[in-house]
Amino acid sequence: MKRKGLLGFSLILVSMLLLIGTSPVMAAKPDGSDGTRDVIAMSNGFPSGEHYNLNIHGKKADYVGDSTPGGSSVFILEYGQSTIQYVTNRKASLAELYVLDPLAEAFDGDPAKVQLPYEAAGYYVFGRILGKPNNGNVEPASSIILYPNRVVGAWNDTDPADPDFPTYTDGSLLPLGLIVGPNLYTAEPEGYVRFDPSSTPGKGKSKATDITELFTYTGWVIDSVLDTSGPEGEPDGIIDTYDIPLGDYDVDATTDPSQDYNNDGVLNGADVEAWLTDMAALATPTAWYYAEEWILNIADLVITEQGLENDGTKLLQIRFYPVDTTEFIP
Repeated sequence: MKRKGLLGFSLILVSMLLLIGTSPVMAAKPDGSDGTRDVIAMSNGFPSGEHYNLNIHGKKADYVGDSTPGGSSVFILEYGQSTIQYVTNRKASLAELYVLDPLAEAFDGDPAKVQLPYEAAGYYVFGRILGKPNNGNVEPASSIILYPNRVVGAWNDTDPADPDFPTYTDGSLLPLGLIVGPNLYTAEPEGYVRFDPSSTPGKGKSKATDITELFTYTGWVIDSVLDTSGPEGEPDGIIDTYDIPLGDYDVDATTDPSQDYNNDGVLNGADVEAWLTDMAALATPTAWYYAEEWILNIADLVITEQGLENDGTKLLQIRFYPVDTTEFIP
């Protein structure tokens, strides 16, 4: 029986999360303090630099498409909900965006799937509607909602390294994956971005929108070796107080060992946070905390899933700009 690569994760979060000093952080986006946001507003909304294009085509429910991998286009429902998965393998030699499955689940039973080359600093992501909305009719305006990405699988290479690891685009041939916590990064209060070309109805173009936040992760990633117990005394795919090793945390030989890791007299999520913080500080860490990280960089192989809700959009173009080579110019 195959074991799922991504396990559930449950933590009672304390009000202030501890940031690990050595945690990788995505390069800061322009915040307008140096005029960069004004520069974008005066242009078509896109920054300048090398980028990868992904064309998302809206199709009728009876569309019969070619499922052959390749190219830079995927096909979703023109009206209704669809899903796109994104994959990055840190050890792959991929040099271009590559579509692994061009058809969303309405057409072949599973999500469309896109592989992106690994970029250490991540990407800026922008998107805009192209093509005449609703066949050129002014009303109603076409729109599409994109929800934040969520991690559905994460794996690190083995030690010694698996020679086949660079070829993997899913975890079906890999051992138990990493435990990924809830994403503490809030993309927007509504949790989505709406593309609505109402400013240019019928003309086929809208200004690009920065949607990088929908590809951002803040939270814990944990090696499954730390999942040692649960309510039934067996590993359960959840990191909680059951997994904290018994120890003499109060440094008092007259008391019994306990799981009160921070020795405050209360066993709760704060003990889990303190324990994971120490596990992240080891010479060979078994836990990692990420703050505003490009979501596809939290492990050697990561698969995320993004929901889309389309209302008449024929073509949505997404551009992925490597942070290291992108400029914001007039």
